[in-house]
Amino acid sequence: MSDFYEYGNVKTGYGNFNLPPVLIGTMFYQGQTIVERDDPTKFNVEKAKKRILKQKSLAKQYKIPDLLEISAVTPEAMLKYLEFYLDHFEPPFVLGGTFEARSAGLEYLLERGIKSTEFIYNAISNLKNNTEMDLLKKHKIQTAVVLVLASPNMTSTQRYAYITEKNQPDNINIIDGLKKLGVERIWIDGGVINLESLAHIIETQQLISTSLKLPVGTASNLFLFKYSSPRLNKKFHTRYRRASIMFMTTWFSNFIFYGPIEDATECFASAYQSFEFKKTLTERNIRLFYS
Repeated sequence: MSDFYEYGNVKTGYGNFNLPPVLIGTMFYQGQTIVERDDPTKFNVEKAKKRILKQKSLAKQYKIPDLLEISAVTPEAMLKYLEFYLDHFEPPFVLGGTFEARSAGLEYLLERGIKSTEFIYNAISNLKNNTEMDLLKKHKIQTAVVLVLASPNMTSTQRYAYITEKNQPDNINIIDGLKKLGVERIWIDGGVINLESLAHIIETQQLISTSLKLPVGTASNLFLFKYSSPRLNKKFHTRYRRASIMFMTTWFSNFIFYGPIEDATECFASAYQSFEFKKTLTERNIRLFYS
């Protein structure tokens, strides 16, 4: 029995951390410089292609699997982004953005003949939106990301309870509820808020991986936005913070939403070094980070 899910040539591990994590870069996010601020349906096609190809090149160079998350604020923009992506690249990919944008995206993908096995739906935090539940069922979504919404100091066991307790409609937990809708592959995203929450999340990921055998990961760099970008505040350049956080998160993640695709260079290099270091310790039976 395999301990990974396959999406094209991308393997997402679960139940252990033997495979390198899938690194997921986000395109067309709100505020991305290649997208026109006044009209998000318009963007620089050549620059978009160049950034996606750069991620793919880094993935090949470092032998780290990659996916692209296509994000959008409006339904109209999502259609343009998906059209661009499918005209120039092949699935798989991650479908992100607002709920309205994802809804429009699902209809477009159906028209284009893209199967639900060829993309990952991102994300669901509860089963209380009946419209969304109907949408998942209608489009026979196979893989969905569950985003754990929690307070910064919520402990690992509390986060674990978030997805295992019967706290959803019809007295069911979110995992069983999604499975009833036909979602066969469920990824768990810890929901980073700050550095403390990341510590709890990494512990939670180990709990979930061991007991539930589900792919686990997070957007570990999210809290770094408070330090601003290099263009706005060179003194507090987040590049080095990002690389160090990626190193730690790679250790216990099956996937990582590393953030804007512009950050690919340091994120892939850091994840590669972390994974190689981990392999070295394993091969030499060095229990450096274990009690």
